Amino acid sequence: MKQLATPSESTELGLLKNMLEEAGIHCALRNEQTFQAFPTTPFNVELWVDDDADYPKAQELCESWFHPPSDTAGIWSCAQCGQRLRGQFDSCWKCGAKREMADKMTA
Repeated sequence: MKQLATPSESTELGLLKNMLEEAGIHCALRNEQTFQAFPTTPFNVELWVDDDADYPKAQELCESWFHPPSDTAGIWSCAQCGQRLRGQFDSCWKCGAKREMADKMTA
């Protein structure tokens, strides 16, 4: 088990954890309850990868999360519900439909 990230926003870590688990990387948040109970103490929420073999892939995904490539800045529309979304999202937040590959190439 290796520590991956500790940004100041615990909400962002929860989103990052969900993204990693969708990619098949099992991970865990640590100090979440302690941070909520004592936000002024030196306890930060930490994201840990369970399997050390998954760590390099998790680092790569984490890096792309915090520093998305410039080509993902475009806007795309969900083919299912029509919701307009930013380029860094691969699925629609409104209906959950996955972004089509053609949209990724043109955004």
